[in-house]
Amino acid sequence: MSLFRHSAWAAAAAVTLTVARFALVAVVARRLSQAAFGQFAYAQWLVDTAFLACSLGATGVVARYLAEFRARPERLAAFMMRWRPFAFGLPVVTGGAVLLGAVFSDLGLDSVSLLILALWALANGLWSMQTAALAGLQRFDLIFRANGLAAAIMVTGALVLPLQSSSILLLFGLMGVACGAAATVGITVIKQLVGGAVESIEPDGWRSIRSYASNIWITALLWSVVWSRGELPIVRAYLGDAGVAQYAAAMTLFGGAVQGVMMAASGVAPQLTMLWGSGRLDEAKTTARAVMDVQLLICGAGALLLICLGPDLVSLAFGSAYRQAAAPLSVLAVGLLAMSVSSQNHVLQIATDARFSRNTTLFGLVLLFGTAAVLTPLQGLTGAAIARAGTMLLLAVVSLVVVTRRWGASAITWRNVVIVSTVVVAAAVAVATDSGLSTISRVILLGIGLVVLTVSMRDQHNRLLSFLLPKALVLRARTDQVALAYKKGPDTTGPK
Repeated sequence: MSLFRHSAWAAAAAVTLTVARFALVAVVARRLSQAAFGQFAYAQWLVDTAFLACSLGATGVVARYLAEFRARPERLAAFMMRWRPFAFGLPVVTGGAVLLGAVFSDLGLDSVSLLILALWALANGLWSMQTAALAGLQRFDLIFRANGLAAAIMVTGALVLPLQSSSILLLFGLMGVACGAAATVGITVIKQLVGGAVESIEPDGWRSIRSYASNIWITALLWSVVWSRGELPIVRAYLGDAGVAQYAAAMTLFGGAVQGVMMAASGVAPQLTMLWGSGRLDEAKTTARAVMDVQLLICGAGALLLICLGPDLVSLAFGSAYRQAAAPLSVLAVGLLAMSVSSQNHVLQIATDARFSRNTTLFGLVLLFGTAAVLTPLQGLTGAAIARAGTMLLLAVVSLVVVTRRWGASAITWRNVVIVSTVVVAAAVAVATDSGLSTISRVILLGIGLVVLTVSMRDQHNRLLSFLLPKALVLRARTDQVALAYKKGPDTTGPK
């Protein structure tokens, strides 16, 4: 399957789940009280974080080695036989961890709610394992089906269930059913991997796999804390469940923007892994740079949209009661630029067996918690957003520096980095210094920013990205052809 098709299916899967979760949160926020919605948002964070803590890198390792061993079925079968017990056992451990976490967090849930919450965590863990395996096989079409099934169950349930303003029991059950149903999609495909002959993997090979699993486990856990909602316990400690509700509203819109940016790389990551594993290092680096250029353009546009139309988007999605979430959303939007280095981070992760990601994310964890603990009591929700955005941007700068030192300045299109950073920061400052800007003024500011990005951002061959992007969306070439297209110069000469 071509890179275009992989990216298209991956993008469709990501869009489906992102839209469904956004719709779920929007509906729930309107039907529950702010305190109850804050409880639900915190429980969702607890489920996600507990799985990462208990997964031991099983999802990351299967996503990588299924892609690497795909051309060697016997070795793939040996790997899957070792991985399968973890795929079923670790989600069970996750359920127990969530149960303990809910008790120690003093969520105020009764025994039945705690039990259903644990079952939701179990089902979510099984779904995550299945999704990782399908991603390694590049079966993004099946991931799309699973996400579509979960989306239909979640959104329909949120609309029709008799939710009470102060009860979240039915929501826990709804999430468990949706995750469990999605986990069943693609089971037959995964079962087929363990049939037939088995090739023995040498001890050094298993040691390498365990090392990668360990590093990617720590990295994924820290990544979730640093890049997702790790500061949520601090927000809850200082601002209560109502504060969590407001911050969750801002983070939901911000998370949707992140998903939109990551769509450009979700289908590319396995291709980068395959290129690197087959020794085609130059093509991996060229592809990573090309993807980063596209992501920079998307990041800049998304950040401008959140900054300029934040108050309107919050009110439209969650109601006027959540309008104060627009201020932290504007700050978080600046941090969206950090997501443009995801393809470069993926190459560094493979090149160092995840050591780079582990070390930088550990630094980010300390920085995030330290700044959030100081700024949240001083600046409230805006302080928490400053801590998050600042941490994300600093880690992105570290990645760019390391990439440049390893592979030279040509690995990054620095002109685009400077242009996007300048435009987004200027828009954020303009909105922050004049909170009374009318909607029309903010729309004009948005238009100006988008025009500047469109006419000024170019690739390494001085071609406008805004003109190349439509071509990239219809290009059905294989990965090596895509990399070659970016490696070559323009086909025609003339003024740019």
